[in-house]
Amino acid sequence: MSNKIVLTKMVEGSRNVIFHVYLESDGIEGELENAILIDPTKDLSPEVTDKRQYKITQIWSSLVWFDALLTFDALDKFPSWLIARDSENYIDFRYFGGIKDKSDAEHSGEIRITTNGFAEKGSRGTMIIELKKP
Repeated sequence: MSNKIVLTKMVEGSRNVIFHVYLESDGIEGELENAILIDPTKDLSPEVTDKRQYKITQIWSSLVWFDALLTFDALDKFPSWLIARDSENYIDFRYFGGIKDKSDAEHSGEIRITTNGFAEKGSRGTMIIELKKP
C-alpha cells in the first residue's frame, strides 16, 4: 500500500473551481514532500495558460496527527499556507483577493504539499480548496 492523495473536483465554473482532497498515510512511505495536489494543466478546464493568474481563495481542512504546508511549485518554493494538525480549520483569503503564485516564468503552477507527522500510520485528513480562475 502507498500513501493516498485523492483529488476530486467538486464544482467547476467559469470563475471558480473547488477540489476535495483526501490524504491517508500507509505508515511505511513516510512524509509527503512536495507532492502534487493540484496540477493546472490536468485539473483545470480549460487549461490555465498563465498559471500565476489563478488564486487560492478558501481552504477548509481537518488533519489528524500531521501539519501540512501548501506551496506553489517553482524553481524556488514559495510557501503559501501552513495548516495545523488536529483541528478543524477554515480560512478565507477573499478579503485581499486570494493567495497567488509569486514565482517567475520557470514554474508549473502546481500546488504542492509537504507534511510533518504524516509518516505515522493512521494519519489522515481532508481539505476543500477553492481556486479563483483568471
